[in-house]
Amino acid sequence: MEAKLVVIFAAFLLLCTCSTGLASDSECSLSSILVAQTVTGEWAHGQPVYGVIVANTCRCAQSDLKVACGGFNTTLAVDPAKLRPVDGGDLCLVNDGAPVVIDRDVIFSYAWSEKFRFRPVSSTVACKY
Repeated sequence: MEAKLVVIFAAFLLLCTCSTGLASDSECSLSSILVAQTVTGEWAHGQPVYGVIVANTCRCAQSDLKVACGGFNTTLAVDPAKLRPVDGGDLCLVNDGAPVVIDRDVIFSYAWSEKFRFRPVSSTVACKY
């Protein structure tokens, strides 16, 4: 399942990179965070499983990444180090707040009756360049 997600996301990332190029240091922002999802074809507790990849297309790390997740439900346990509710459950912290860096995607799965939209809402950008 994870290999299928990686292949799908690699094609998605290549398309985005070819059309816009990698962001420069001054252009790193939430728009550099991509969230891709796909139905894996698997089922958990009667619900379809969705694979999620969170990637940073900027060469600057983005830590304390939070995504909108109000109303998020799953019948499949999600590793809380990859995604966990904060701030009353309207936001979720990605990667336990650790930096999300280019070429080190955060991958997790969940199961629910429909796809949930994880929209990036905040992060802290840190450049070493």
